[in-house]
Amino acid sequence: MTRNGKATVRQAGDAVLPYALSAKENAARYAHQARAYVAPRASRAATQARRQYEEQWVPRVEQARQAAGPAREKAALRSAAAVAALRGDLTAEEIRHTARRRRRKARNGRLVRRLGLMGLVAGGALVAWKWWSAQTDPDWLVEPSPATEIPTEPEEQALG
Repeated sequence: MTRNGKATVRQAGDAVLPYALSAKENAARYAHQARAYVAPRASRAATQARRQYEEQWVPRVEQARQAAGPAREKAALRSAAAVAALRGDLTAEEIRHTARRRRRKARNGRLVRRLGLMGLVAGGALVAWKWWSAQTDPDWLVEPSPATEIPTEPEEQALG
């Protein structure tokens, strides 16, 4: 670059320097103001998000863990039975016997539930019928039975 070009660059740098320093100071001040404005709001938003997480998601996760408990236990039992069968500790007949027993137990459980439900329905129907019968045949609608007294005159004639 020529001396004249270098001088021009220096002159432009000197002219722009106050503006650049002012822009730097303004940027620092605006960043500080933005931090002062945003930081409390961001902190509140983080606290609110944490609270909502604890209120909504933690119970759901715990519920899912509890729901998975029986499945986890069942899987552990099945894997232990599979390992025992692979080792030869269980025979095929024992496995079939256990499976039959479980099926029979499940069938009996379904039968008991169905019978119980049928009993409840029948009991409800009986109660409804008795109520309806009492509503359609109240005591005040029933006519009194005829008198059963014997007239006194024929008695006197028979004695006399």
